[in-house]
Amino acid sequence: MVERICPACQHGNPLDNRYCGACGGPLQHDALARHGVTAITIAGQQVPVAQIKQMGRVLAVSLATVAAEAGMAWLRRRAEVAQLPAVAARQHPTLAIAKADAELVRNTVTIVSQRVVEVWEQGALSRQVIEKQVWRKEE
Repeated sequence: MVERICPACQHGNPLDNRYCGACGGPLQHDALARHGVTAITIAGQQVPVAQIKQMGRVLAVSLATVAAEAGMAWLRRRAEVAQLPAVAARQHPTLAIAKADAELVRNTVTIVSQRVVEVWEQGALSRQVIEKQVWRKEE
């Protein structure tokens, strides 16, 4: 909330007042100050702004951690579905020790080629054909 502060008694007054409500002194038009908010009321209790900022930071870090964990779980699931033993062995050290056979670790080379053909008629796109070719070589 913005108030007009009295230069004599430092009392906060509404912007419409020309004279101070406490001492009656004249108010200057350029003497504006921001009313300091030091607490927020939640469920009838005063919570300091600093504590709310700290809770916001904790919440942001927690959400980032949950997102990272969900991403890692998704990658692990994708590696298991695709049956990529090299990735699975790196993520599970016990599997790497138990199944360290050379046949489980394979290098895969994937080449993807994509061609997009667009047909424009009278300045507008009328058709679009996408050709995609995938070559995979396992060593």
